[in-house]
Order: sequence, then C-alpha cells, then structure tokens
Amino acid sequence: MSQQLLIDPYGRKISYLRLSVTERCNLSCIYCRSHPLECGQELGEELLTLEDCLTVGRAAVELGVTKIRLTGGEPLLRPDILKITSGLAAIPGLKDLSLTTNGIFLDSMAFDLAAAGLKRVNISLDSLDENNFRQITNGGKLRSTLKGIEKSLQAGLVPVKINVVLLKGINDHEIKRFIAMTVEQDLCVRFIEYMPMQGSKKWQDLFLPLEKVTKAAAKISPLETIAGEHDHARGPARYFRLQGAVGKIGLITPLSCHFCDSCNRLRVTADGKIKPCLFSSEELDLRPFLDSKEKIKEQLRASLNIRTDPHAVAHNPLSRFKQYRGKRFMSQIGG
Repeated sequence: MSQQLLIDPYGRKISYLRLSVTERCNLSCIYCRSHPLECGQELGEELLTLEDCLTVGRAAVELGVTKIRLTGGEPLLRPDILKITSGLAAIPGLKDLSLTTNGIFLDSMAFDLAAAGLKRVNISLDSLDENNFRQITNGGKLRSTLKGIEKSLQAGLVPVKINVVLLKGINDHEIKRFIAMTVEQDLCVRFIEYMPMQGSKKWQDLFLPLEKVTKAAAKISPLETIAGEHDHARGPARYFRLQGAVGKIGLITPLSCHFCDSCNRLRVTADGKIKPCLFSSEELDLRPFLDSKEKIKEQLRASLNIRTDPHAVAHNPLSRFKQYRGKRFMSQIGG
C-alpha cells in the first residue's frame, strides 16, 4: 500500500470515501430533489460503471481510505449494486463498507447485501406518520421502509442507523416518537439539521437547531453522553442514550455546531466528479483518468488542495451556506 496518505493542507487525514452510484431515486424527498426512477429502468451511460467504481475504490484504499459508503440517489436502484458491493468488500485494507438508502428495497435485498460483504446500512426515515411520510417523500410508503429496517436487523447489517432530517413545522412534533425507537431496539436514531443546498433563500423556514432533540429526550429519561463516539473514524455525530435504553441517539449539526475541522471525507459523484467539500461548488473531473488507478490517485491528491479552510468556517459558519451556489442538489452529490 502507498505510504503517501491523503492529508490535506490543514492537517486533516482523509480515511472516508462517499461513493455515489446513481442520482436517481424511487422517491423525491422535499429536501433532496432527486430524479424519480422506477426500479428496472436503464441507467445513463454517463454514470460510473461497475469497473469504474471498483477502480476508484482500490485507488482510495491504497491512499489510506478505510471506510467507503455507497450513496445516491437510491443506490439499490443500480442493477449491479451487489457486484459493486462484493467487489469493494474484497479490496484488501478496506475495513468498513456501508450504504445509505431509503430502505424500501431492503425487504428483499438485505440478506443478499450482507452476503456480498456490506457491513451496515443508514436508512432515511423522516416521519413515523403514514400521511406525513407520504408528503415528505412525495409518495413513499412508510410500511416499506419499516420492513426494510426490520430485515436489516435480521440480516446483521448493524448498527442500523436511522437518519432523520429535522424539518421545522413538518416533523419536529415527532421527535419523541423517534427517540422512543431507541428504548427497546438496537437502533441508532440520528437527527440531522436541514442543510440549505442550492443557496435556498427560505432555509430558515425549515431549519431547527438540534438542541430541541436533547430537551425532548431529557423529558423522557436522563440522557447519558456516549464518550469517544465523536471522532475522525466515526464521523460527525455526537451520541447520547436514554438511561437504560438499548439503542442510542445521534445529533449531526452542520450548521449550529459545524465539524469542518474534523472532516475526514471525500465524495465522488455518480458522474465521476470529486467533491472535496459538500458546501463548495469546486470539483475535479475523474472521467479522463478512469483507465488508470495511478491517475485516479493523482486526482484524489490534487483535490486536497481545494478543500475548505476550516479556520475560515470557524469564524463565520453561515458563510458556507450563504455563498454556496452549486448546481447540484443533494441527490446529485451523494449526501
């Protein structure tokens, strides 16, 4: 393995790659703006191929990446997702392979994904009310996602993490119901602050700081901080547990309490662009270099030079959102 690891000019070591395999989704959530696609439709030729995904994965691991997450869109719409999974899982040195999904296809795919080498899943679930879920997702069925969660637990894709984007006036009245999921089930329910992509001018109407979650939790039971879970290896979430609960609660606060100084990730979009920072429109194109693992490594290294300065963000955290004028929605980035 190469000894030249991915360390950016600000001293942050990159050990995590988010690899998007499609921009398409079978849902169209109000904060994501994905392009609906029914399962079985053909994917465009502009997307990374199976071999592209594996070559990018091998290059990243040889530069010190130990964790890869498959994202989208809805990654389970890829007809070759099991081949992508098994190919990446076989890379020597990769310690953690996970996937973010809306959970709908996990009812039929969870065991196959586990057999292919997937370690765990993050499942998006923004409401526990059928009507509210349908409105947020523009037509989704809550029962399908809940079945996916159940099947993931059975398949051993643990810890199963539930991602809840908290939206003021839309699902904030359900906070206690989400917290209650952690009492008797081995689930990690993670509340995520709404992130205003595309320079939205009305983001304040939906944004809600996550201190409301801890206040709600404290009314149910004493809250215990889980030490050692907020670090470079484990990601940006801060974790808590209700006293006596089986599962835990996570808070991801990109706006009210940013974590740029500990960011350990790069993103590769489904159309082959490296995004060094979620809230920057700067990208590097991998497409001309996909025939060579060594050239991909060079591009990954080059992308470190356009990473966001965490010290500048610390002085003005809101600047990332006010200045962001990217052309991509969240589904086109991979989250």
